[in-house]
Amino acid sequence: MRLGFIGLALALFSPLSLAQTTCENMLRTVGLEQLPDAPTSLTAAEAIAASDDLPAHCRIRGYVAPQVRFELRLPITDWNQKLLMQGCGGLCGDIRSASCDDALARNYAVVTTDMGHQAPAYQSQWALNNRPAEIDFAYRGTHVTAVAAKALVARYYGKEQTKAYFRGCSTGGRQGMVSAQRFPADFDGIIAGAPVLDETGTAALHLIWSGLANLNAQDQPVLSADRVAQVHQRVLDSCAGTDGLIADPRTCDWRAALVACQNAPTARDCFSQAELTTLEKLYNGARDSSGRRLVPGGLMPGSEYEWVPNFVGRDGPAVFHPDGPIQQLYQSLLFFRDPGPGHSAREFDFDRDPPRLALMEVIYSARNPDLRRFRDRGGKLIMYQGWDDVEVTPLNTVDYFQTLTATMGGPDQTATFARLFMLPGMAHCRRGPGADAVDWLSYLEAWVETDRPPDELIAHHLIKEQTYLGLPRPRFPLAPDEFDRRSTIRPYSSASR
Repeated sequence: MRLGFIGLALALFSPLSLAQTTCENMLRTVGLEQLPDAPTSLTAAEAIAASDDLPAHCRIRGYVAPQVRFELRLPITDWNQKLLMQGCGGLCGDIRSASCDDALARNYAVVTTDMGHQAPAYQSQWALNNRPAEIDFAYRGTHVTAVAAKALVARYYGKEQTKAYFRGCSTGGRQGMVSAQRFPADFDGIIAGAPVLDETGTAALHLIWSGLANLNAQDQPVLSADRVAQVHQRVLDSCAGTDGLIADPRTCDWRAALVACQNAPTARDCFSQAELTTLEKLYNGARDSSGRRLVPGGLMPGSEYEWVPNFVGRDGPAVFHPDGPIQQLYQSLLFFRDPGPGHSAREFDFDRDPPRLALMEVIYSARNPDLRRFRDRGGKLIMYQGWDDVEVTPLNTVDYFQTLTATMGGPDQTATFARLFMLPGMAHCRRGPGADAVDWLSYLEAWVETDRPPDELIAHHLIKEQTYLGLPRPRFPLAPDEFDRRSTIRPYSSASR
């Protein structure tokens, strides 16, 4: 008789009866090294007492060979019989357990991973001439962690989870999209926010381009933070609604020429030609020397407050200055043969180099619009993106979803399993003047478990803004003193533009 995956996993493990499987006994589990496609070793298992709103749980740490570390937390009592995997951000490199505390508080088994390397999230030297680590980061780390977590859940509880979900934003969004495209059996539902759909394109054709845009021939900044603030106010005066937000920046008839000297009401409002050129580069996105567009779009009108300090430094170099984190990306992550130390992101040639990105993008890509296998298994996908995002360009996400919609048979057919929500006034994954706190997990649960699709959702503007990492995650339902306004967000439709 053929064993299912979970049955095979259980058969490989310790002969201890399931009733005897305590947290500490998990370290005595045998057979994990034979787990198909995910040879696993455990390094720690300890029972953690209940505290604050977190239940007592078993915390298990381990790795999938050779180097994909993970942490799995299992409620000791009152498990809701579901598993949530939380994605990471930036270039990953550590295990941020607190990112899924909110799900653990709801009695989920929760797991997260470092994606196969250890480093600060905005360092990429680990990738230099290290193809196995790049493959772990691209797709393997997420998949093998899901495989290991499911097997450990089955071992601990004596039964498999009823539902497995994934949630992530930025790189976490890419993890979710890769899972839907390449490993459709891993998750029943996926939340993918601001997904880095094309790792090399986002790094080179957006971040390098935008990082260089504000530097003149003498390597001095063209725009200052004060000048960007002026532009932002002019944009809002032209396009914002009564709530101070731009509902859809594509409908904003804004051009850099509107702040040219001939259109300036005062001398202070007069922008030089160099400043206008920089504005056009940032709004239009990367182009080659013939003017051909290399990405679906650049920065959106209304996002200017996020240009500082990302592309326009406040008191020093911008975050994405070509000598900063994007230099490491250029040296070690973008090309099949890494340029390595001593080379600069300034060397990227927007005529010669875009085709060269393809060799590595084959590994990283999350752009496949054919999600039939995920759909046919009953999988549900919620994508979301802030219109004010300057790290993952909104039109890149919109372009993918339009392609997905066309590939999957049109808007009605696509809406049966995949929906995109575009949030006005939200920056990268969170923050901004718009409402950015959404109980995504409850909307996904309702869709997967009770066939209630998210025809609209409620977003909250938090009084205390989440940190860049989004921690601590809010607990839903929010208390009245945690937010000052709410917005109703409806699914994006390609017919809306």
